[in-house]
Amino acid sequence: MMKYLPIAAFSLILVISATGLAQSPTPTPGGQNEDVVRISTSLVQIDVLVTDKDGRQITDLKQADFELLQDGKVQKVTKFAYIGPTRRAAAANNASDQADQTLSAGSATNAGSSSGRLVTFIVDDGNCMASQAGILATREALEKFVNRQMQPNDRVAIYQTRSGSSMLQQYTSDKQILLRAVKRIRWVPPGGGCTSFDGAYYEANRSNTISSVGSDGAITSRSIESEQDRKRREAAEDFSKNNQTIGTIGVINYVVRGLESVPGRKMVILLSDGLSIRDRTGISTTALSVLRELTDRANRGSVLFNTINVRGTFDPGMVEARDEVDVAGVIDTAKPSGTSLITSNRERDTRLAAEGMAFLANETGGRYFQGANDLAGPIDKALSLERGYYLLGYEPDDDAFKGKDFHKIDVRVKRPDAKVATRAGFLARPDTETPTKLKSADSELYQAIAAPLPKAGLDLRMTAFFGNSPTDGNYIRAMIALRGSDISLTADPAGAQKAVFDVVAVTLDEKNKVIDEFNRTHTLKVDPRTAEVIRANGLVYSVDVPVKKDGTYNFRVAMRDASNKVIGSAGQAISIPDLKKGQMVVSGLAISELDADGKFGRPSLTKPDNGFSMLTSKGGPVTRQFKRPSSSAYSYTIFNGGPDASQLTLQVNLYKDGKLISEGQPKKIESPTVTPGRIDDLGFLRLNATVETGDYTLEIIVRDPGRKQIASQTVDFEIID
Repeated sequence: MMKYLPIAAFSLILVISATGLAQSPTPTPGGQNEDVVRISTSLVQIDVLVTDKDGRQITDLKQADFELLQDGKVQKVTKFAYIGPTRRAAAANNASDQADQTLSAGSATNAGSSSGRLVTFIVDDGNCMASQAGILATREALEKFVNRQMQPNDRVAIYQTRSGSSMLQQYTSDKQILLRAVKRIRWVPPGGGCTSFDGAYYEANRSNTISSVGSDGAITSRSIESEQDRKRREAAEDFSKNNQTIGTIGVINYVVRGLESVPGRKMVILLSDGLSIRDRTGISTTALSVLRELTDRANRGSVLFNTINVRGTFDPGMVEARDEVDVAGVIDTAKPSGTSLITSNRERDTRLAAEGMAFLANETGGRYFQGANDLAGPIDKALSLERGYYLLGYEPDDDAFKGKDFHKIDVRVKRPDAKVATRAGFLARPDTETPTKLKSADSELYQAIAAPLPKAGLDLRMTAFFGNSPTDGNYIRAMIALRGSDISLTADPAGAQKAVFDVVAVTLDEKNKVIDEFNRTHTLKVDPRTAEVIRANGLVYSVDVPVKKDGTYNFRVAMRDASNKVIGSAGQAISIPDLKKGQMVVSGLAISELDADGKFGRPSLTKPDNGFSMLTSKGGPVTRQFKRPSSSAYSYTIFNGGPDASQLTLQVNLYKDGKLISEGQPKKIESPTVTPGRIDDLGFLRLNATVETGDYTLEIIVRDPGRKQIASQTVDFEIID
């Protein structure tokens, strides 16, 4: 039975990715520079920022003004310098200077000059806790920065944790390119492992009791959720939140990898609603150990984080009008109203969310900002501090690098009211340790996966999600669209048109370790007429990559056009569930327009050698651009849907520019295709001529009332003229 969802009329300006991005920061090849942090068995070198009571930098300190301690023991400072703007600019821009300079002890020197800043923003819009208000405040703050605070020679990049393509992973001084990137930032309902969430600071509290009046007038109440069910649900929510945090850290790791080769002290600004590194009982999760690995990597690469809580000023203990409270006291038997438990839980959640962001800032020598409604203020303050820094080096004891212990570093300044910001310490592991590498010998494509591209020529748009088959097990299904204008087709002697692509895809775990990879070279030969269709519409590359173990992964693809040597890359954090645990999962939500016969392109099983297919329409499951009027279909798969599929309900919601415009009612799923362990279902959308153009998000929510489980997924699409 066809299920049509009408779309109301709203308006939004179309935003597209842009080309022509500027060159990324030029690293100094070969030897180390004196302003690069080092951690070796013979020298530990750290950067230090010192400010007065009013937050102004102090730049005239001598070596004798500093005291440095490792694990509480005073160390002798043997290297000392003040790195001002000129020396930082020379290190970042003079790629021909490969000399391994040596710091001199005594007074610090400061050449002093103005130079463009390297500014990196990470917008945590892929977070389960991401709020509508927080994302809106982030977008407004970045617009203000580009229009008012950005200097002409600044080089700026804006990353998103929700997904990324090569055209968004560039440092540029072009304000128009950055503003187009900012306009793409919008709140969308969380999917995958996230629990249902409507974009408010907290999910609305639901009553756990049902009250009824008997024939004799007596009121009786019963619990909706047992204590055992509650514990099971909360454990699943904590697990999902931990996986999401690990996914966010994976994206941050990618940014750090790209900045490692850029000399000098590099600052990153993370804008987020929070990073959860403990469960609701206060026990640390695996995200904490992953975050520790990230901070150690950042410290070795001289990358510091200033983290900004985007929620501004709010009361974490406030009970809202939309919250339902158990008057019978089922929520908290010790407190009649139950409101005190709601308050304490939200205060706890706020504290836990802030802890991860504060940890990231403190461990890398940055600052954690919260309580600002105008986020342009914290951004300006963070940038104002990065005008220079002191560089201190000391020779550690012989036993410092025996074992994997964390060594704490304290730096003190012998000047009243001085405030010191530096890294918290380092893991007992020298920088000479061999990093994990791919099996592929193609270093150019490897670099495209491991770090942001200096200059991207292929604008890749990737859609990827979890899948499972009874014979092959878990896999990641990825579909990558290439624009026709980016594809180089050349004539061969036989008169055909030919294109050659090199492809590398890797699956990285939470510690950036390569779990699996493949590399292929695909040669396409088409007739001239087909070549024109490809130039007009583009190509789609499809691949299924096996994943043997459950967990959260950073899936990345790099592609090179062999004819003109241009490269593109794309990445996405993907959670692979353990289906053996019986938790219901929704995956593979795809949307595509119907053809003249009422058929649509549903993603199907592919192998790496299958490679490319032509895009005959922009309304496919990767590009997802639909004209008016037209009809489209969406499909999805439910794993672990339970023994009785007839009990499942489906709710379909529609958002435009992050705002809910159509809220469906939960209804029984009609005539799904059921196979052991999975349920395949589909529905339809009818787009009439009055529908406004713009960006939309379709959300499906599947509920199993009997097992009290819920799962959701989202997919975005665009309506065009």
